[in-house]
Amino acid sequence: MSTQMDSRSVLQLAESQQEPLCFNRFVKISDREDKCDIPRSAWRPLTENYNLQTWKGIHLDKSPIEIALYPMLLYELQPKTIIELGALKGGSAIWLADQLDLFSIEGCVYSVDIDLSLLNNNARTDSRVEFLEGNCNNISAVLPPELLATLAHPWLVIEDTHVNLVGVLEYFHCNGLQSGDYLIVEDTNKVMWEEWADWDDKELLARVGRKLDELRTWLTNHQNEYLVDTYYQDMYGYNGSKNWNSILKRI
Repeated sequence: MSTQMDSRSVLQLAESQQEPLCFNRFVKISDREDKCDIPRSAWRPLTENYNLQTWKGIHLDKSPIEIALYPMLLYELQPKTIIELGALKGGSAIWLADQLDLFSIEGCVYSVDIDLSLLNNNARTDSRVEFLEGNCNNISAVLPPELLATLAHPWLVIEDTHVNLVGVLEYFHCNGLQSGDYLIVEDTNKVMWEEWADWDDKELLARVGRKLDELRTWLTNHQNEYLVDTYYQDMYGYNGSKNWNSILKRI
């Protein structure tokens, strides 16, 4: 009976377009473990063909899980501003802009990369996205406080550069993130990167291998301000994502 009631409640919430219901939905990092229900052996097959995945013919560097989760979060949050750190070819930024259009959300997408020469030409000419060239080691130069102060809320900030993580988090914490905004740190799944230990780019492997520990340390110092949203974080099993304990809501 309780299972039927739970399923009915979720269906009613979805049909009425209310906020998703989840028991103890928002939790502190101290209440979370660094583990995942998805088996270790699944991560290499899930991620080894990223180079073949496209959106409108542009490389889309997102896992199948994020492709399923992010639209739900976007629809609930209705972000006025999306800030993506890590543009690469631009496919992710265009995909995010298309999701806003699909849901009739009047929002802006800003996408940052250290080298915009890598952008696909179709992404480069898309007027819905403002691509900014800059180094996240000097995040204030590419996204100065004066610019951030003009951007409408709620925000969704997606960190996917694997550079200066703590500095980037602290910068947005002090320069704009407000109650109700969301922050996502990508590629914090330690198991996934252990499966890719034979990758040639050892420097990148070292950086991403530290991300979860750095995130946890930072969140421990801010755990009354940023909570893990378990509705999205655990939809496909505990930390069923390449982003562990990193779908965060500022409160």
